[in-house]
Amino acid sequence: MWPRAPLQPLDWYDQPFYLGIAYDLRHSGRFTDGYMFAKPEEDGQRPSGMRFAPLYPLMLAGAAALDPGFAAAMDCEVEGEGQNAACSRAAPLARGVQFGMLAGFFLLLWWMGGAVSGSAAVAWTALLLGLATGPVLLRSVNYLMTETTSLFLVTGATAAAIAATRARRPSLGMLGAGMLLGLTALTRPAFLYLFLAAVATGACLAVRRRAMIPALLTFALGFALPVAPWGIRNWLVLGRPALTFGYDSHTLVQRISFNAMTWREYALSYLCWLPDGTGMGEALVGPRACDRFGWNERPDTFYSIGQGALMRDTLAASGGFDHHLGYLLHHYVLAAPVKHALVTIPMALRGAWVDHYWGFVLAPVCAAFTIGAVRRRDARFLILALPAWFMLLFNAAVAVNQVRYNLMLIPPFAIAGGLALGTLLARRRRAQLATR
Repeated sequence: MWPRAPLQPLDWYDQPFYLGIAYDLRHSGRFTDGYMFAKPEEDGQRPSGMRFAPLYPLMLAGAAALDPGFAAAMDCEVEGEGQNAACSRAAPLARGVQFGMLAGFFLLLWWMGGAVSGSAAVAWTALLLGLATGPVLLRSVNYLMTETTSLFLVTGATAAAIAATRARRPSLGMLGAGMLLGLTALTRPAFLYLFLAAVATGACLAVRRRAMIPALLTFALGFALPVAPWGIRNWLVLGRPALTFGYDSHTLVQRISFNAMTWREYALSYLCWLPDGTGMGEALVGPRACDRFGWNERPDTFYSIGQGALMRDTLAASGGFDHHLGYLLHHYVLAAPVKHALVTIPMALRGAWVDHYWGFVLAPVCAAFTIGAVRRRDARFLILALPAWFMLLFNAAVAVNQVRYNLMLIPPFAIAGGLALGTLLARRRRAQLATR
């Protein structure tokens, strides 16, 4: 199917963010904020920056060093600032690496299905269910954005943590899990909060089970190994020992704009964000009923307001990006926590419908198995599912949540589906035997 997937221009969506940084890495040796967020200084080069995490631009820069056609396409895109329609779309090496990551992801999904269930049949069923999302994931392969890389890395981290539960020395597996999660955070910084949540959960469990402490410490060490150099660089070069700066409040203000919806619009959001898009909302309420939930199609959409007027007003009131995040949290989130939490619910559902009705059907199945795993204290299924549920809620609370942010739901959804089908078949066999 991959050769038939369309190649879109390199200026679509967020691709220019990463191409701009990769271009500057190649031509000036600096990690910058890219041409869309920074202008050249007196020396003609853009200043050092930390708005985006470094791993994916570094991968693109490496691919361009080995692929002259992609290097020319990148130069054309950046030097024309996305306005040159004649730029090539060629990036065979970068897309080939992402296709390899996708193949690795499905291999890990198959392995985790067997490790969690103890059944080869469930593993193969989960793989077949997961492969149904192939067309959606192939689109991510062809876009030069972080989704495929982060999905592969976080799935590897999950698999390493599950493997640690099967090992005599779990600390080694947890070291690998921490390193892979650290690399994921260097791809998409939101995964820093998954690390913090995992450490907090592990610390609470370690109070009763002190044998967990070495594994927890090696997990934290593994995370720090890839992340610390980037944090130290940011501290020495930019005076900020952090993963990123500026992009967190940029995404949060877009999300906060949805808190202004009326209660009628709030109820409507559950219809407008169903897997069929706006169809159900318009069918039950009327034409154009879902328009305000769109993107930039009109100036009064919540997203347009968050990107425009609300962004300008809050930046001016806070005095710039240095204080923007704190201002938003104090004046918008903490000032109306109930409304923010309530809006997070449909926003989370919006991001859970992976591949439309595939996710719509399997999400409640996975939720039921997660609740059952909590009751049974099934550590392997919880390691598989809880991080994905956490990131779904986190993305819904801090960003304009989208399915592409939550592709890590695919393994727990698919494996839960495999377990459910296995359970149904086992019951059917028992019923058939009972009637003989």
